[in-house]
Amino acid sequence: MEFFLDTASLDEIARWEPLGLVDGVTTNPALLAREGGDPLRQLRAITERIGGPVSAQVTCGDAKEMVVQGHALAATAPNVVVKLPANRAGLEAARALSSDGIECNITLAFDPAQVIAFARVPVAYVSLILGRVEDFGQDGTQRVSTATRMLERMGSPTRLLVASLRNPRHLCAAIHGGADILTVPPSTWDLVFAQPLTSAGADDFARAWESLPEPARRSYERGGEA
Repeated sequence: MEFFLDTASLDEIARWEPLGLVDGVTTNPALLAREGGDPLRQLRAITERIGGPVSAQVTCGDAKEMVVQGHALAATAPNVVVKLPANRAGLEAARALSSDGIECNITLAFDPAQVIAFARVPVAYVSLILGRVEDFGQDGTQRVSTATRMLERMGSPTRLLVASLRNPRHLCAAIHGGADILTVPPSTWDLVFAQPLTSAGADDFARAWESLPEPARRSYERGGEA
């Protein structure tokens, strides 16, 4: 299983990569726009920093224009994966780009049924959106396991990437459901490591430790050395 960081921020990549949590990066137009400046230059900087896959999304809606833009994005760096929407135009573009040897990541798939046609291409990745469906009162966790079983049944090499992981529960659900890749925003990793019970427990231990005489504490901390 791999973990991609869902960001276009070089600062966030530098923050999480040393912890072994950045096997790749997924960007989108909104994330690139948030960084300001030249989005293509930002994309190049990310591809230079990250050795793994870096997803770059097309910004046009016509299939032929997607193909043209997809070729241009793929030419930016050898580790660029072209991100396409999970609609008919995206399927047409995915077929053309994949036949030219360009890896594609299909995004905005909300229903496992949207995986089927792209798995037959086959594309490199399909991104199943988990968190956003819950905004509309739907449970997205079962969709992960359904999509996983479908890909296995079809014998497709397409890898399931689960996106929109907004909290620790989503992380666990995606892993339990059999996702190949989790694309995680920095804010979700922050939540994982800000568990209030862990913080409270660490504070309790620290207060108890401080009740010992300083020489005893220093001896323990230095492995018995005076």
